[in-house]
Amino acid sequence: MLNRNLEIFIKVVEYGSITKSAKTLYITQPAVSNALSKLATDLNVKLFFRDKRNGLLLTDVGHKILTLAKQMQDIDNRIYQAAYKENNLIEGRLRIAALTSLTSTIVSKALKKYRTLYPDVTIEIKEGTPNDIFRMVEDHTVDFAVSCSPFGKFDSITLIHDHIVAMLPEDNNAISSIDLNMPPNTLIINKPAYETIIEHIPYNKIVNADKILLVQNAETAINMVADAIGIGIISEYTLDTLARGFSKYPISPTISFDIGVFANDLDDLTPVAFEFVRIIKENS
Repeated sequence: MLNRNLEIFIKVVEYGSITKSAKTLYITQPAVSNALSKLATDLNVKLFFRDKRNGLLLTDVGHKILTLAKQMQDIDNRIYQAAYKENNLIEGRLRIAALTSLTSTIVSKALKKYRTLYPDVTIEIKEGTPNDIFRMVEDHTVDFAVSCSPFGKFDSITLIHDHIVAMLPEDNNAISSIDLNMPPNTLIINKPAYETIIEHIPYNKIVNADKILLVQNAETAINMVADAIGIGIISEYTLDTLARGFSKYPISPTISFDIGVFANDLDDLTPVAFEFVRIIKENS
């Protein structure tokens, strides 16, 4: 039901490239360009401008239209799911946002059972940092998210109480705890953990940047600690799940938080999303 030109517009913004979007949609590059041109002409606005370094960038009105188009896409999905449910079917598209470490743990555990029960549901998993995930939920890009607190204005369910711990190389066993303000060695922190730390400690009180090695995901941090490159600062749940057997050490100041599911309104989830959240809750 969603206008095809709007669908192409959303995909181009997602990939930041006409070429990549064309390959994903299995259409030609001229077809994508023509769709964007037709949409801009119909609306009588300029949707993009070109930047030499960053390529296609949205104009201010382009951002507004993108937000509305995503809301239309969400409504489109809901219409079909309502029709499926009326016919006693659970089908449609499920869109989940999650931290990478939680995709391989909480989401993965639920996914196996879910696919057995509902094989006809199309599932999309989008990963990112806590801030990325907030934006996805806010923009209706996903149905719900699995991430860490604070959950802000969103409707949430807490699954696990967690805290940040230190992971030390084997040759540092003499150390009993880590002070984030006076670390004895380089701190290796994955981006989601770093954003959580920033939420709890004022930026100007965090250790100097030259003491931090920031990496994309928890798996990379764990591997680098195993190679004795530095001290890992990581979620205890993530460490216990991905590197069982490694010793963990307290940090100061203490940073505690919750891992949970959140959405704009958990009581208004689509049928396919409701069933996935139900399974996540059963497994926690």
